[in-house]
Amino acid sequence: MPPFYDIYGISKSRDKETIELFLNFYCQRELIENFEGKGVEVAIYSNEKYGVKETYIPVNTLSEVIDYGLSRPNLGFAFYIGTKSNYKKDIDGVILKFTFDDKIIFGISIEENGLTDEGQLIDNYDKALEIQKEIQGLTNSTKTCIQFEYAPADDEEEFDSDIKLWQIIKESK
Repeated sequence: MPPFYDIYGISKSRDKETIELFLNFYCQRELIENFEGKGVEVAIYSNEKYGVKETYIPVNTLSEVIDYGLSRPNLGFAFYIGTKSNYKKDIDGVILKFTFDDKIIFGISIEENGLTDEGQLIDNYDKALEIQKEIQGLTNSTKTCIQFEYAPADDEEEFDSDIKLWQIIKESK
């Protein structure tokens, strides 16, 4: 698999309307709803900071995932949505991360490199910047960042630390 840029926005808009707006913008919503018979689970990993033990919740629909996250404002988990064929845009991944501090991180992954119409390999960082602005506008994200092959944060404090880390890495290049 090629390396990916992960573009994240953290938002206080942990609500169904904002989530659906984000999903409808990037996905063919009707194609990502049903998981019945596919053995899909919400994976909640242990977290010492928040005293959470690992557990797995079976789900049949994306709506169940969203409702589960919305009904538990202090529980954090990431959910990676659908397959590339179900996305509207030229993207490689869609992520919802419900945080432990009642926020939500909206994420999009794209390949680090892309091809121009002339067949030249180019860095997709400009495309990542464009997506970063889209996420911020769609989701009322208070903070955004572009990372490289990096899982979304568990809370806003960790998100802030991640921003600093990636700024240092980018400046050192």
